[in-house]
Amino acid sequence: MNGVNRACLLGAVLWLFSHGPLVALPSLHQHRQPGLAVLAMVVVLVVSAVAVRPLTGRPLDLSRPAAVAMAAVVPLSGLAVTPFLDESLWRTYANWWPGLSQVLVAALVMRRRPLAALAAELSSAAVLGVLVAGSDLPHRAVAFAALNQPALVWFTAAVGVRFLFDRTARDVARFEADAGRAVAARAGTEARGASARQRRDDLEHSTVPLLRRVALSDPDSPTWPVLSRAALTLERRLRDDLRARDLLDERVRTALRRARDRGCEVDVVDDRGPGAGVDGFVRGLRTVLAPVLTACGSARVTLRLPPGGDVATLSVDGSPAEADAVAAALRMAHLRGVALEVETDLHVEGAFGSLWAELRAGAGGAPGPAPAGDKTMSGPS
Repeated sequence: MNGVNRACLLGAVLWLFSHGPLVALPSLHQHRQPGLAVLAMVVVLVVSAVAVRPLTGRPLDLSRPAAVAMAAVVPLSGLAVTPFLDESLWRTYANWWPGLSQVLVAALVMRRRPLAALAAELSSAAVLGVLVAGSDLPHRAVAFAALNQPALVWFTAAVGVRFLFDRTARDVARFEADAGRAVAARAGTEARGASARQRRDDLEHSTVPLLRRVALSDPDSPTWPVLSRAALTLERRLRDDLRARDLLDERVRTALRRARDRGCEVDVVDDRGPGAGVDGFVRGLRTVLAPVLTACGSARVTLRLPPGGDVATLSVDGSPAEADAVAAALRMAHLRGVALEVETDLHVEGAFGSLWAELRAGAGGAPGPAPAGDKTMSGPS
């Protein structure tokens, strides 16, 4: 319960118990049915306490039957008090219910049951109207207006506060949405800037010098195979940045470079199209991809994010130890709480091992032990 709720709850409690027992009990001797008055007071206090329970952190929702029952308490309390008082006491604290019951009316409005609250006020006004019309009070219109003053003040104030709360909630939600979009746009701009700087660095420090060496070297030169492998590695790095920019961060780039230096053939492909951006699913894929590339040894690894962007596929072809190591890396992602659901299909046969995995956005589910039929292990017969 936050500070605002505590303050509102304290105010409601002080109002109930200062304008309830402290006002009603001293005037019981003026009531022709004091037992009925005490019963009405207890009912109003109990129902009002139930109505303000959301201030303690309970849900705000209120069913229609419960709202109707609460609203009926207001006019019924009037029928239990006012007819049994002398007419001269109707505009005194002895006639306490028009004020005390307004906490209940305000709670109905705040719990989004304004029609029930309005019905309570109208029925209470009807009770007072009938009683005033049949009385000998002078200036009956003035007396009727005075008796209904608490209802007018509390109901209109509650509606106004509810309107302000709703408007504030909408403004806060819109502000948070705008802030989220701004953060995402800034992150996207920073990612594009980092990618552009990375490409410039590759061109200036890797691509251009390599092309110069290729232009100056003879195909029969002993260094030609080395240049060829370097050109292939550089080509894949540039292609990663062009086709899978959103899947790359510093950890993934480092893991890609080290994997390819070990002889691992890696393809990272994002087919979602331009402007797809980085969301929670993509960030989860980044978290998984870095340890997978570290564990793959020299296997062939392909991670593909299809146009829909709701599921990614990971395939690993290499030795049994490499396939098992990648499966273990996926299980470790589960232990770290990565928000991905992973389904795996691991096959090991002789000196060959393969792993196929589908990764979806989830609540941290990742592969545990493979279910029957999903993992086959066999050796030479």
